[in-house]
Amino acid sequence: MMRKTTQALCVALIGVGVTAAGTAGADTGTVTGNPTDLALTIYGNGLTLVKDQRQLDMPRGVSRISIAGVSPQMIADSLDLRYGQGLRILTRTLRPPNLNTRSLLEAYAGKTVQLIRTHPQTGVETTLDATLVSVHSGIIARIGGRLVSNPAGTWSFPDIPGHLRAKPALALALESAEPGPRALGLHYLTGGLSWHPAYTATWDKSKKTLRIAAWASLKNSSGIDYETARVQVVAGQVRRVTQAPRPSPRGAVRMMKTEAAMADSAPPRREALAGYHLYTLPQPVNLRQGEAVQAVLLKPFSVPAKRELVSEGHPAVYGRVRGGTSQPTHPTIRLSFKNETSANGQPLPTGTLRLYGADSRGESQFLGEDRVGDVPVGGPATLNAGRAFDVTVRRNQTDFKREDRSRFEAAFEIELRNGGAAMAAVTIIETVPGDWQMIDTDQPSRRENNQAVWRIEVPAKGRVLFKYRVRVRT
Repeated sequence: MMRKTTQALCVALIGVGVTAAGTAGADTGTVTGNPTDLALTIYGNGLTLVKDQRQLDMPRGVSRISIAGVSPQMIADSLDLRYGQGLRILTRTLRPPNLNTRSLLEAYAGKTVQLIRTHPQTGVETTLDATLVSVHSGIIARIGGRLVSNPAGTWSFPDIPGHLRAKPALALALESAEPGPRALGLHYLTGGLSWHPAYTATWDKSKKTLRIAAWASLKNSSGIDYETARVQVVAGQVRRVTQAPRPSPRGAVRMMKTEAAMADSAPPRREALAGYHLYTLPQPVNLRQGEAVQAVLLKPFSVPAKRELVSEGHPAVYGRVRGGTSQPTHPTIRLSFKNETSANGQPLPTGTLRLYGADSRGESQFLGEDRVGDVPVGGPATLNAGRAFDVTVRRNQTDFKREDRSRFEAAFEIELRNGGAAMAAVTIIETVPGDWQMIDTDQPSRRENNQAVWRIEVPAKGRVLFKYRVRVRT
C-alpha cells in the first residue's frame, strides 16, 4: 500500500537511515530507581568516584531492578552497593548499550514495518508496508507481494523493544524481606571525567605583587549528564593498576562557567586526605556530556613577586667550539614568588598559569603563560612568561686547553645588548658540569651549587661585555 506520510514524530538512529516511533521503556518486570542524591569525587588522572543514591519501591521477595543513568565508562568490578537491613543482593550485571541498526532490524525480523521513500525532485515522502524476511548479510523484505533485496529508503519501526537499550543499565537481582521504599547507594569508579587547575595572575609592577586566582576546570566526556551533583576534586595522583575505559566519541566540548564562578565567590572547603588535598565545591554543579565547567578553586590572594630577566647557558668546557660566532638569544622574563602563609598562600596543585598586566592606559594585557608545579604552602614558584624583545645575549668560547686526561680549562665572553629606553638588569646563569673552579672573571659572580651566577646591569641603548675562565676536573 502506498500513501503520503503524515507521521511527525520519530526517533532517528545514527548510522543508516532507520527511524523508530515511540520511546524506550524499562524491561518487563523491572523497577527503575530515580536518583535522589548524586556526588562526584574527581581525581586528576581521569578517574572519578560516583556516589549515586536511589530510592526504590520494592515488592516482597525477589525482583529484577534496572538502574538507568549509570556511566558508560563504569569500572564494573569497582561497584560498591550500600543498602540497609531487609535487602539482599543476589546478582549484579552491567548491561552495555545494545540499541543499534542491526539489533533493531533483528528484533523486527518476520514482522511488518514501514519503509519511507522521498521523491528526489518533489521531496514528497511515501510510506510502504514491508515485511522483514531476513536481515542477515543484507536486508530482504516483502513489499507489495514481491521479495526485494536491500530496498532503498528509510526504515520506520513502531517502537523500541524492551530488551534494547540506548544507554547502559545496571541490572540487579535482589530480595526484599518486606514491601515498601528502600534506599540503595551506588558507589563506583568511572572514566570520562577529569579536572585540572587553571590559574590567572595579575602582575602589579608598582607594588611588585602577583594577585593569583585559581579555577577548577571540570570536563565531562563520560557519555552521560550529571545534574545537580555535589562535586569534590582531589589534588594529587592516586595510584592505579587497572586500565581506564576508552571514552566514547560524543560531540564537541563546550566551555561554560557556573554562576558561582566569580572571583569573589565563596571558595571550596579544603582538607587534607591521606596525603592528598580534597576540595569541596560550595555549590552543586550541572556537568553535562561534552561540557567543561569552571568553578572557583581558591579565593584570590596576593604575594610579593620578583621579576627579572634570566639567560641560562651550558658552556662547552670539554672541547673546543668550532663554527664561528654564536647566535644571540633573548633572556627569559621570569617571575618568582614564595607561597607564604603570611600572604594567604595556599597549596597550588599543578596547572597552567596565565599572566596579565596593565598597559600605560591601565588596560589588562596578556603577558604569557607557564606551568605551575605542585607548590605547597611555604614553597617557591617560578613562572617563565616569555622572552625580552629588546635585550640579547651572545656567548662565545675564547680559549680552550686540555691540561691532562681529567683537567680542562676554558674561557668565554658574554656580550649583552639593550635596545630599550631603560636600563635592564639581566641574571646570567652558567651551568658548568663536573668539579669546577672559577679562575678569573671581570664581573662579580656567585656560585650556586653547579651554577655560576652574575647580575649584569645593561644601560639603555648600551652594551656590556664580560669574560670568565673556569678549570674543570672530571
